[in-house]
Amino acid sequence: MAITVQRLVDEADRLGLRLLCGGKGLSREIRNREVQKPGLVLTGLQRPHGDAVHVLGKAEVEYLSARSVDEQRRILMDYVRSGVPCVVLCWGLKPFTALLALAKESDVPLFTTEQPTGDFIRELQGFLDHELASREERHGVLVQVHDLGVLIIGASGIGKSETALELVLRGHRMVADDRVSLSRTGDELTGTGVEPLGHFMEVRGLGVIHAGDLFGQASVVEFARVDMVVELVDWSRAPAADRTGLESYTAEILGLHISHILLPVRPGRNISTIIEVAVRNQILRQRGIHSAERFEELVKSGLRGLPPEQ
Repeated sequence: MAITVQRLVDEADRLGLRLLCGGKGLSREIRNREVQKPGLVLTGLQRPHGDAVHVLGKAEVEYLSARSVDEQRRILMDYVRSGVPCVVLCWGLKPFTALLALAKESDVPLFTTEQPTGDFIRELQGFLDHELASREERHGVLVQVHDLGVLIIGASGIGKSETALELVLRGHRMVADDRVSLSRTGDELTGTGVEPLGHFMEVRGLGVIHAGDLFGQASVVEFARVDMVVELVDWSRAPAADRTGLESYTAEILGLHISHILLPVRPGRNISTIIEVAVRNQILRQRGIHSAERFEELVKSGLRGLPPEQ
């Protein structure tokens, strides 16, 4: 994943940035979400990360201030021309003449911010984590049930939206209907709605409704972690149902393996209730309580206590 420096310009007000020069280099790509403080780079002990945003604070400026103009230019020459996407000066510090000249020559965007270095890095880090997260869209419905995010998938017309609607009526929260935007940050998968759909839902026979307008803003949430995938399948086409619960299945999304449950659907079967039970069972498993395994142990211990066959 990569974004261009133009995204920083687009979010300049939010990030507190002001572009000083290097406007021709806004197409440069940022690929590394880790913000770099180039203390060791300026001393020559480390090569600059050519795909990361570089932030200069008071320590770097004090180090350069103790050098002559010619030495400043020599130190900054390799640094600026290494391919770094952009440079940010914190604390409202004014750029050295050599840095300003080199940034203009090499079309390296040079920004300034009034924020202290640590505060700015934390805010920029959060922004980059979101922007550079791996993403994909999937057809389905995302609902937050007992604080676990449940992604409901299945063929068109199988009843995904109706199941989600019933879960909302039971006090759970809607995240997205029809299309879910999924993003990975570390080992966490997060889902949200796709504009302009958001919390709008299509219910066959009623048309388009808005969950927040109908049930109040407490019934909707903008995003949620995805903890479970529930796939609805027609009863007649479903594979043999799991009768014991001893087997665990996963669905791979963006390289992460998420708990996956296959639920056969037929008239009279209350899918929303089964999903609630599945979520409660998942919470118990996370706490180390596994009902199916306990049942298996009881059966085995009972069999061991039977007298041998004659």
